[in-house]
Amino acid sequence: MFRLVVFGLVAAVFVFATLAAGVGTVGLVWYLDRHRGSAGANWFIATLTAQVLVTLSYAVAMLVSQPTARAYLEALTWTGLAWMGPLFMGFALEYTGRERFVHTYGFGLILLVPTVMTGLALTHPYHGLLWQGFELLSPFGLSGALYTIQPCGYLAVAVTFAAAAVGVLLLVETTLAYGALYRREAAAIALSTVFPAIGIVTWVLRIGPYPELNLMPALLLPHSLLDTYAFVGTHMFETNPTTQRAAERSALDDLEDPLFAVDTEQQVVNLNDRAETLFGVTDDGQLPTPVETLVGTPLDVMREAGEITVGGTESRIFAVSYTELTDTHDTVVGGLVVLYDVTEERQQKQQLTVLNRVLRHNMRNEMTVIKGHANLLRDEIDDERLELPAEAIIDSSESLLSIAEKAQDFDRIKRRDLRVVEVDAADLLADLREELFDGFPEATIDLDVRAGTQIRADPGLLTVALSNLVENGLDHGDEPYASVSVSQTQDGRAECVVTDRNERINEAELAPIRAGDETQLEHGSSIGLWIVTWSVTAMGADIDFGYDDGNVVTITLPDRI
Repeated sequence: MFRLVVFGLVAAVFVFATLAAGVGTVGLVWYLDRHRGSAGANWFIATLTAQVLVTLSYAVAMLVSQPTARAYLEALTWTGLAWMGPLFMGFALEYTGRERFVHTYGFGLILLVPTVMTGLALTHPYHGLLWQGFELLSPFGLSGALYTIQPCGYLAVAVTFAAAAVGVLLLVETTLAYGALYRREAAAIALSTVFPAIGIVTWVLRIGPYPELNLMPALLLPHSLLDTYAFVGTHMFETNPTTQRAAERSALDDLEDPLFAVDTEQQVVNLNDRAETLFGVTDDGQLPTPVETLVGTPLDVMREAGEITVGGTESRIFAVSYTELTDTHDTVVGGLVVLYDVTEERQQKQQLTVLNRVLRHNMRNEMTVIKGHANLLRDEIDDERLELPAEAIIDSSESLLSIAEKAQDFDRIKRRDLRVVEVDAADLLADLREELFDGFPEATIDLDVRAGTQIRADPGLLTVALSNLVENGLDHGDEPYASVSVSQTQDGRAECVVTDRNERINEAELAPIRAGDETQLEHGSSIGLWIVTWSVTAMGADIDFGYDDGNVVTITLPDRI
């Protein structure tokens, strides 16, 4: 009686473990369906489906004693077993960022083995290629099967075993490569394969007192529990090594600037040493973490603003650059965020803004006062020796006022958005000439433009540029003369040319403009040429300084006539 009770208890535990493994796997498939489409998710769901086939078919088989039905249930177990390894390998390849190997002929040959095996298993009554000598036995009151596995069967077992081993090695490599981020998940999955592997080895090699029983389906229960921990208890499919590999291809540690990689869920999965120092990350176990938790600002807000401020009293300002990361099939798997320290540039910009405001307001007001008092002194004094200094003060005041007014005009225009419209070139030049005649009533200003010529430009910026060029020509000539022409280039763009009859513009004036910088040793004396250059640059146009019996300055607009 005791023996019967023991046998009954063993049989119940064996069947229950097998059924529990199958039902638990079904539940895991249902849970992971939400991750369908994530890297490796579809392959793993397929692997679990094969596992369900193994466990449930064998659980039923142990309760069926009719030979034909029992043999077909055994065939289903074989089918699921043959598919488990290759499908698991496919999961490991795609999950670890090696999905290109899934589409190779070599992997196709691996999948061919379970495909052929499925056909052999379901047609087993018509041949003996899978097993021979099928015999039913009753260990512990269960329905067991004892038979001789044929070479095709051994090949199927060897391929599924080897494919699963490769998958485990890939996951272990991921653990070693990426530290703590995927360690728990990869370790759980790797360990989970040990239990069914023991079952397969003991069954194929007929180890133990009951070779007619296949322990592998029951041992899939701890396998399922570890898989559940990996995929439910952690973040296996919330982030994956595909993002890491894409980040590696982007030279994660080659930049001197802080840099971090994010996945499609806006979680930081890796960062270089500069970013670790900046954000105080001391342990890989802190990852993955949401961008907002690490930086203090959501990724979308960072990208929209284009910059962030990091730190407290000694905060730094960083410009934000975001680049999408893609896998070998151009599927977006995350992004790479690079932070460029622009603190000094922002401070310089702020200082220049303050100085500019001082120049535009204070200098103009003070120089107006100085000029007024100089005029009073000149009118009141009778000593010619004192009249000359008064005249010099007045001339210098007028020069500085002119500079301030030009800078103010340009700043006013620059502050608004670029406004490119259709402009009648003849009307624009006529208005320009009339305005300049107020300051140079004796000047000659020739215009050469066909009536009705339409050009695309920002009227304000173009007027400022041409006005300063013409004024420069009139101001420095013995007989004030300048000409302005508008024509069409060979590629259809508008070309505005200003000429005078003066000496060549000093190279000291042009060198810093061509270099785009003023230095203490090399600087120009005319702000007018700088304003011309700034205006042209703001329009996206080109400028060229030449000489042909007079200065020839050519502005080529970006848009066609």
